Amino acid sequence: MLESILEYQKKDAQLVAIEREIAESKAKKVVNQMASFVKSAQQKLVVIEKNASSLLEEFKKISEEFYADVKKVESLSKKKYETLDKDELKACEKEANDLVAKLLVVEKNIASLSKKIKDTLNDFDVTKDQGMKAKQRHTQGLNSYNELVKSKQVEIDKLKKELEELASKTDKKFLTKYQKMREDKKFPVFVPLNANSCGGCSMELPSSQLNKIQENGMLECENCHRIIYIPKK
Repeated sequence: MLESILEYQKKDAQLVAIEREIAESKAKKVVNQMASFVKSAQQKLVVIEKNASSLLEEFKKISEEFYADVKKVESLSKKKYETLDKDELKACEKEANDLVAKLLVVEKNIASLSKKIKDTLNDFDVTKDQGMKAKQRHTQGLNSYNELVKSKQVEIDKLKKELEELASKTDKKFLTKYQKMREDKKFPVFVPLNANSCGGCSMELPSSQLNKIQENGMLECENCHRIIYIPKK
């Protein structure tokens, strides 16, 4: 019975090794990295579009304010100053000076906004280009990954079939314990007695536990809960 579960574990280890080789392959890493990059680029593009939209709206408002003030200056320049008294002239002069000062500030703000809009649009183009290139690399990586999986599929199917056959011949109690430990990410499940220690966690067994394993041929480790067995010499 023990031989059957040990053979099952051996085949399962081979399957795990292949699956790990695929999961840790360069192609898989490229797929994951590029998928993450494309997602980040898409999120960044959404933010850039919102920022660009806000900047354009702000630019539009400032431009409207600028041209409204320009019209006020034009209106002042058309007044017949010879008909105005001293106070009216001073008022016109003050209004003109205030408008000129305001126009200079608005003009400066427009120039600053224009640069921000240009930089934002440039950032959009760069990010979009990077995203497209990442998408292409993702597709190439995915093709390489699929080819790797395809090249291993025959071996994977063979091992899975052998595992099914071994499962039908294995003690259900052993198999249930094995599968539960595998779900808990503990592997191997059945480990040899290494001197006087567990072959899984290396905890040294007390004499009472050593006596039990000598009597029964196997024992559950109190520390890691793996099944310790006495290997054949």
